[in-house]
Amino acid sequence: MGADEPEFDRGVTLWEQAREYFEWYPTADVDALVVGGGVQGLLVLDELVDRGYAAALVSNTPLGAGQTFDWPGVLSKGYLNPDRARREAVDERWLPFAEDARVPVEGGEWYVASTDYPYRHLVDQWDEAGYEYDEQGVEGLHEVYHDGTVFAKGSGEHVAAVEEYVIDREALVRALAADHAERIVVGDITDAAFAAGDAADPAALDRLTVETHQDLTVQVEPDYVVAATGTGTHGFVDSLVGSESFREAGGDGDAVRASLEPVTYRNQLVLAVRGPADDLPAVGAYLPHKGMTVVPRRHRYREENYVTWYVTNDSAAEAVDPEDTTDEAMGTLDPEKVEVGYNKLFDLVPAVKNRAAGEADLEFYAYATLQQRVDDEAVPHAEPLAGVDNVGVALPSCAAGVWRATDDALDYVADAVDPSGPADAIPTAGDPPYGRLADDRPGARWLDWTALGVRYPRVQNRPDAVER
Repeated sequence: MGADEPEFDRGVTLWEQAREYFEWYPTADVDALVVGGGVQGLLVLDELVDRGYAAALVSNTPLGAGQTFDWPGVLSKGYLNPDRARREAVDERWLPFAEDARVPVEGGEWYVASTDYPYRHLVDQWDEAGYEYDEQGVEGLHEVYHDGTVFAKGSGEHVAAVEEYVIDREALVRALAADHAERIVVGDITDAAFAAGDAADPAALDRLTVETHQDLTVQVEPDYVVAATGTGTHGFVDSLVGSESFREAGGDGDAVRASLEPVTYRNQLVLAVRGPADDLPAVGAYLPHKGMTVVPRRHRYREENYVTWYVTNDSAAEAVDPEDTTDEAMGTLDPEKVEVGYNKLFDLVPAVKNRAAGEADLEFYAYATLQQRVDDEAVPHAEPLAGVDNVGVALPSCAAGVWRATDDALDYVADAVDPSGPADAIPTAGDPPYGRLADDRPGARWLDWTALGVRYPRVQNRPDAVER
């Protein structure tokens, strides 16, 4: 073969190499194609297959990469944004699913700690939506939150123990994909072909060409496409409506883009603290008057029981232009916001600072991730796109929203397509790669207490800090 011809993985057969060389690309004809390999796309695929559809999935990143593995993993019932449907999605959908699929789910100590106004407002909403909670005095709050500024400069001190759960994200992705490896193709969509509609119908997506991570090419001809593309949604839609085929088919790009107007994005800073379970308790907290949330995750590290805290602060979130979003949900890390965030955490929970400065083996890591929202709210958005006949979106915005978006997507697919039976193995599919948690990826630089002050000199009370 010539110098410009592709070099194939050892797992690629001679027949596949020959087929690629002569451009005899295989074609998969499916009822529904899901685009996006996060938890939303995988759940839609699983449900479509369960309902008898010939379905497949294409992801341009390893499975779970992006929002799924940037999300701390809490199955939030919405204690800060109470909603009966959101609570039921966790209690009646996620928890039974996790039990059936044997995906580990951790309960534990969780608190809402707040001053008068937000707390009383939340309690009224909890009662109306059937949330479970146990009102306690400040003395009921875990000791790790004592001695800090949780209630400083506030009116009233209120604490409620609440029910929340953290799911094993890696196990969840593998469980969802386990029965569908031969239906999952990991690669880039390189071309889209549209068929012209008549006077009453818009253009329809007829075929997608995918170049896989093994440098093979497959063409997929779907009756319907569900874009579960998260923060890559605007980019995916632009690639469709910007194609020459879409214009030749008489497509209305403005109408398609208008369907995404409610979808917004924000850059969210996540501060992580990791340490042995004896030094860092697995205690979660919502502090609505401070805009801060602490999500704990139990796991094994260095052959010991460890806990990682994921700390977010709503005041540190910033709006992001849709044109600046990425498929991997990578945000922009601002060192000054990291310093402010850690200072606020150490003020609220000085035990973390004191233990890190002492003998405890605590480490720190910060990353930024993108989140999609709907009209700046954490609610799902799942509906057909206007201006194209057979493409819809499924965007969850929160863990509970995944089920709601899935139900809506299944409804609009059912309105358009009848199931023809499970699909055979999709050509080039199989053995998909998996992503890694944001704080466990190559290049994730965890800092001990001394290194934290070197990297972020303005962290409070650091006599050993140096200028960058």
